[in-house]
Amino acid sequence: MTRRRLLEPVLEYHTMQRRQFLSGVLAGTGLAGIGSASAGTAEPLSAHGDSVSEIEILTDEYNVSHVYADDLYSLGFGNGYVQTRDRLFLMDVLRHVSLGDSASVFGPGSLASDYQVKRNLYSEEQIEEQFENASPFVRKLIRGFADGVNRKMTEMAANGNLPAEFGVLGHPPEPWEPEHSVAITNWYLGLFGVWGGAELRNARTLSRLIDVFDSETEAYETYEDLNWLELPDEHYTSIPDDEKTVDYGHDVPAYEDVPDRQLELARAAPGAEPWGIDESVTIPDDVTMGLRNSQGVVEGFKWGSNALVVGGELTETGRPMLGGGPQAGMLKPALIHEVGLHGAGFDVTGISRIGVPTPSVGRTPNFAWTTTSGFADQVDTIAVELHPDDRHRYRWNDEWHEMETRTVTHVASPVPPALGGDAEAKVVEQEVARIKENGDELPVIAWNEAENVAWAQRVTSRFQELEAAFMWAKVGQQDTFEEFKEQISEFPFTFNYNFAGRENIAMIHAGKAPVRKEGFDHRLPIPGDDQEWLGMRVGTGLGAHVSNPDQGYLVNWNNAPIDGWRVSDTEQRWGPIHRVDVLDEVVREQLDVPGNAPPTAAKNRLSLDDIHEIIAKASSRDAVARGTAPAMIEAARRSGDPQLRAMGEELEAWARSRYAWQDDNDDDIYDHAGHAIWDETRRELQSLVFQDELGDLVPTLQFEPSPGGHAADHGSTTTEGTLVDALEGRTNHDWFDDVTRVERTSKEEVLETSLRRAAETLSEQFGTDDPSLWYTEEHTTVFTPIGVQSADEIDMINRASYNQVIAFGEGLSGSFSVLPPGNSGHMSTEEFARAQAGGGEPDRLTDQLADYVRHDPKPHPVTREQVEAVTTRQETLFVSSLPADRR
Repeated sequence: MTRRRLLEPVLEYHTMQRRQFLSGVLAGTGLAGIGSASAGTAEPLSAHGDSVSEIEILTDEYNVSHVYADDLYSLGFGNGYVQTRDRLFLMDVLRHVSLGDSASVFGPGSLASDYQVKRNLYSEEQIEEQFENASPFVRKLIRGFADGVNRKMTEMAANGNLPAEFGVLGHPPEPWEPEHSVAITNWYLGLFGVWGGAELRNARTLSRLIDVFDSETEAYETYEDLNWLELPDEHYTSIPDDEKTVDYGHDVPAYEDVPDRQLELARAAPGAEPWGIDESVTIPDDVTMGLRNSQGVVEGFKWGSNALVVGGELTETGRPMLGGGPQAGMLKPALIHEVGLHGAGFDVTGISRIGVPTPSVGRTPNFAWTTTSGFADQVDTIAVELHPDDRHRYRWNDEWHEMETRTVTHVASPVPPALGGDAEAKVVEQEVARIKENGDELPVIAWNEAENVAWAQRVTSRFQELEAAFMWAKVGQQDTFEEFKEQISEFPFTFNYNFAGRENIAMIHAGKAPVRKEGFDHRLPIPGDDQEWLGMRVGTGLGAHVSNPDQGYLVNWNNAPIDGWRVSDTEQRWGPIHRVDVLDEVVREQLDVPGNAPPTAAKNRLSLDDIHEIIAKASSRDAVARGTAPAMIEAARRSGDPQLRAMGEELEAWARSRYAWQDDNDDDIYDHAGHAIWDETRRELQSLVFQDELGDLVPTLQFEPSPGGHAADHGSTTTEGTLVDALEGRTNHDWFDDVTRVERTSKEEVLETSLRRAAETLSEQFGTDDPSLWYTEEHTTVFTPIGVQSADEIDMINRASYNQVIAFGEGLSGSFSVLPPGNSGHMSTEEFARAQAGGGEPDRLTDQLADYVRHDPKPHPVTREQVEAVTTRQETLFVSSLPADRR
């Protein structure tokens, strides 16, 4: 059978569904009379008999559109219109994901995602209430966005240009409702805009150590090596301590000071099971433990990000510069969309999140900003005792209270095996449970049936997602740094705002962090009726912000913002080494700062090319190996084995390159044998050092990025802190001594054993005993497709998913951006058929990928003159003003 014949059902489906879709969407949204034109030649038509507004859309060769409109509704309409053109299928994906019914379209593989959304977020009634109670500003922008989405869907259906995925799945898109954007906003911020909630997993680790050690006190002190609440002196903070410090840290209490009841409840953690779901459904361990990770069809999405802002005193132009962007996973297409919004108080170019009308990162004529995840602990896990005869009743202040529950039915549709799906449908029921106390609603996440214990989570910013998203969006309406700072002064989700304007640079850590009651170990679940927040620090009230620091620049890569900050409850978070160390290292190199001198002693001033080069170097240096390679080198030098000494020499050579992922001859093989030696030795150390204490809880190292990932365990230091501390002698427990053996083992013995085992593995792998020939293939970063497109693969890189590089005062020649693989993610049925027949995918899907790899981004205009300079096509829409009954 030919590929064309295989696709005939898809083509027939689109033809058959077109009339049905058109009648449905037009009837549902009242858009039948709205007109459009290219270059403004059509007569305006009114759908509602009210005044007519004009929307102008200017688009460049990279499919980046700038929307010009005079009112919020029209601006939202234009944004929805162009986002639908580029991302309709992905918008539909996120609509289903955020409503918790993605398995109905994408099959059983999405059940874990739906389970998490229904468990952690809100019911449809609550979502509707959010929109009904929103401000006029929010309602107008969202309503306009929804109508713009539906208008473009109507056009695409009429022209037979709907995305191919709808035909492949047999799933026509439904009309877009404002509540869909509300649900997506909840998903973005409610799941990924808060941090913390790791207490249940922590309790499981502590319980494992208690089982291993003879003394519970020793086990407890050993656990502090894995999870510290006080920020280590060695950790790099973005705000220099000579500028400002805070005193928010919590000391780990002594074991004898931890309440017995808290420790007793913690011992139930190893038996935790996901609440309210059939055991036949596989729920990932992180989800069971209450952690927030993307699942299912959008697995790989996250918030990360890095940023550099430089004051004019350290630049060649004498004006501030900015470089960086969000790390939101390597997906095709991305879950962010580049657009310009001009009018109704906005004059901003940057990115919006898919499915919502709110700009999140970008620039105005007067300033630029980018955000990085703040990782502040805004979630507390509580433990409650369950009634032995009724799991829906829990003890609270010595009384039995009733949970509020509802049942959700998930119908996971069959998905064609060709799309990696399951050919059989699956019906699963989920019980969603809530504990409601003292005005708070706490989702129940897990339980231990045998011990009659359940766990629920309290979130500081619950129900504030929609309000906060538009608080963030209004940044694009501000003119000065003072207005910018005031706009986010009460922002309740954990992000760092990195700012560069015509005169100022700044970093503001925002969020909503509780003042916790003393007398408990806040790394572990607290008995529910004992859990109490004594107050809140919100936005700039957190005190973690600085402008125009004496050192002249600021860098952040999700590290702690300020000295004295409380480390989150996650194991090995913010330890003695961090990837931000690499970014700061490269900045100092480009400035040519001598030794440990302050940056004000810099011999160079940074140019725009230097900012590009800083991003390039920082994204291709190993952030992790530098923490342990020196100890491996020293152990190799001490060895009497010539092969091990040779391994040390190769590691030293790699260290001299600053641990670069280097391939100068472009043969897809790393230039340094030390890379392979470190990888294998580090794997051996993970087992030798931690297996005896942690057993199957030892984190698995992953050096090849997973699909949609950035640089895996070459780019994240969250598995390194304890080992680095152990190598430096800063731990309570001697991790090199094997607790299962009578005779003691030393650090030196373990290091040499790990090198020797690595040598055996690598000798066999490369077919030679000569370490100088152990050159490994490059790791790769894969842009994972969401839909029918093919994956794109590049050399591993630890870099933002969207980059801005901006030099103020330099006009369009000083303003650049790149969004790989491309701003358009749309593939029609006809284009899909052509690609399947060997004709290749449309160039627009990957038209920024090569620029991204070369660090050669495209122009990033913001003024009308700059936008017109890059415009390749123009379109005008005419829409009526929003009728009173829909405002």
